[in-house]
Amino acid sequence: MLGSLATRRSVAIFALLSACSDSAATTTDDDSTGAASSTSESGASTSTTTGTTTAPTTTAGPDGTGSSGDPGFEPPAPVCGNGYLEAGEQCDDGNDVDDDGCDGACLVPCGLAGEAVALAPSAESELWVVAVAPAPDGGFVAIARQREITSDEEGMQTFGLARTRAIRYAPDGQPQWDVLLAPADIRFTPVDGVVDADGHVYVVATVAGADEDDIRAVKLDGTDGHVLWTMDKDGAEPMSDDRASGIALAPDGDVVIAGDVSDGPGGGDVWLGKLTAGEGTEVWSTVWSGAGNGMFSNDDAGRLAVAGDGSIYVGAREYVDYNIGEAVLLKFAADGGPAEWKFSPLADGSVHNHGPGWVSVDAAGDVLYTAVRLQGAVPNFWVYKVGPDNELLWERALADYEDDGDQWSLDGAAFAPDGEVVLAGSLRLKDKVAALEWREAWLARLGGDGEVRCRVRHRAPSPDLLPPDVVTYDAAVGADATTYVGGVLVVAGEQQSWVGLFRP
Repeated sequence: MLGSLATRRSVAIFALLSACSDSAATTTDDDSTGAASSTSESGASTSTTTGTTTAPTTTAGPDGTGSSGDPGFEPPAPVCGNGYLEAGEQCDDGNDVDDDGCDGACLVPCGLAGEAVALAPSAESELWVVAVAPAPDGGFVAIARQREITSDEEGMQTFGLARTRAIRYAPDGQPQWDVLLAPADIRFTPVDGVVDADGHVYVVATVAGADEDDIRAVKLDGTDGHVLWTMDKDGAEPMSDDRASGIALAPDGDVVIAGDVSDGPGGGDVWLGKLTAGEGTEVWSTVWSGAGNGMFSNDDAGRLAVAGDGSIYVGAREYVDYNIGEAVLLKFAADGGPAEWKFSPLADGSVHNHGPGWVSVDAAGDVLYTAVRLQGAVPNFWVYKVGPDNELLWERALADYEDDGDQWSLDGAAFAPDGEVVLAGSLRLKDKVAALEWREAWLARLGGDGEVRCRVRHRAPSPDLLPPDVVTYDAAVGADATTYVGGVLVVAGEQQSWVGLFRP
């Protein structure tokens, strides 16, 4: 395993956004002047913001005629709630009420506070964040998939292999190190990552091994990103594809990883293993296999989370038959062993293909689990809050969150430290008159009862008629309740890794 600094076009940018510094940064649900290219809806029942007025900046010139620019005097201090959009404000609806889409500090609730962007090695290359890992010091690590694509003078393209790129950002949003994990001539595709209490970074990926695909876990030093250890897992079935799916920290500081492996001719099973943080040696491992159809049982693992008591929850797709796949949640004890229970909320005997989404555990031991429709003309996702004894506390679905636009996706879900639920994803918007379409990010915060507290949509600001695409792939919540949404920003066809920081 080689760890090398990504030097070509590895510039990272962090911007704190405000309405006065970027008037294109925000739009509200109506035609008013607002903040950040976000639309905001707040309260238990959805509401929209009211209009605001932009303060004029025209002053008289030496000849008495009006001119714009430096007024020649210090402007008055901004006053939140006066109905004018002034310095440091994302919105101003003429009052200091919090729950009306513009809070008492003139900020959009749940709105964008900043973003971190990194460039790909070439304009044609692929680069997107697949996982964001908050760090204990208030920084974060963006785990990205990068594939270099270059073109010669005749337009012939050369496609590189998928690589894993890890970018460590300080609490102020500035990049501290940027490492490209690129084993020679080997595809190395990341899926998840986490940061431990000492700041060290763990990445789990699917790697092209000597015997088809394998699961690989890597530990990176928190100071500069150099590789401390690697661990590979290869199923017993020859020439089988094994796949990584997630990683989480255990309460004792060790790490737990999940994936699917093939140990026999019947297909893949959900594999779960615990590794020591110090050396990456296996503490224990266990395998779960669904009932299958009597011949095959090609089960797929998903993300996982570890509770404070060490209990482990893993999302999975259970193979029932060739045309039925069930989204399930599995609970395992802290010391491994067989699954203690299975939560299968969508099993009704019908033909469908559902898969796992995201898993998170709160301080009380309750579990957040999401499922997604994998096939079909109409997309859908489901959100469940489940107790530690497999009791359903509440459920929600796509219809509870979508409004305009289409192709809504749920690309991240997690508990905040106070028990709130954070959901994030993206959607497609269309301008039928101009024959344009683009993608935006969306984020919602739910109370412990599952009711929406606030919701925003983020459109990337642009001077052009067509905004850049924002496509999301992951979301995580830090200790201060900041939400990190990772994905890709596509500007004029060029991909840039993107992490948006959203306020509580």
